[in-house]
Amino acid sequence: MNQDKDEAAQEFMKEVADDLGYTPRGERDQRFRGADLRSGPGFLIPGGIGILLLIAVVLFFFTGRSEISKEDLTSIQVGLNVLEDKLARLDGLEERIARLEMEEKKLKQSVNKIAKRSFNNQKKRSPSQVKRRYHTVRSGESLYTIANKYGISTDKLCRLNKITPKKPIQPGQKLLVGQ
Repeated sequence: MNQDKDEAAQEFMKEVADDLGYTPRGERDQRFRGADLRSGPGFLIPGGIGILLLIAVVLFFFTGRSEISKEDLTSIQVGLNVLEDKLARLDGLEERIARLEMEEKKLKQSVNKIAKRSFNNQKKRSPSQVKRRYHTVRSGESLYTIANKYGISTDKLCRLNKITPKKPIQPGQKLLVGQ
């Protein structure tokens, strides 16, 4: 009867260990050593429930036994230590996530304020406040070279200055190149 209880207890503990992600020492080296995908805020409550279940099972099955082997206690202690470490990491992650969410909120507010200021500044400018840019013609320059220098077309340069492309320009002449 006790042997049946022991076997059932060991089987149940293996299932709980599998559900909680506990791997015995011999199997750990064979497992993927990357980040544990199951360690996240969503596993905090099931992890706590798992610990309580594990403690309840241990108490239930081992209260009738007069002796508990050191190997059983060691494996249970190792499993509990692993679970405690994971829970501690999860608590730290929750705090970091909360801080990052607050920083994100502050950044969004700052971006919104800057965008509003920029939009308001653009609205307030009237056409008379727009700064006009002029170019003084130097010897050897043409309408094409001046327009190209300021990134506008020759036609636009002619329209701004009310001239035609065939009209010659003179050194020292001031041309409007931007509004």
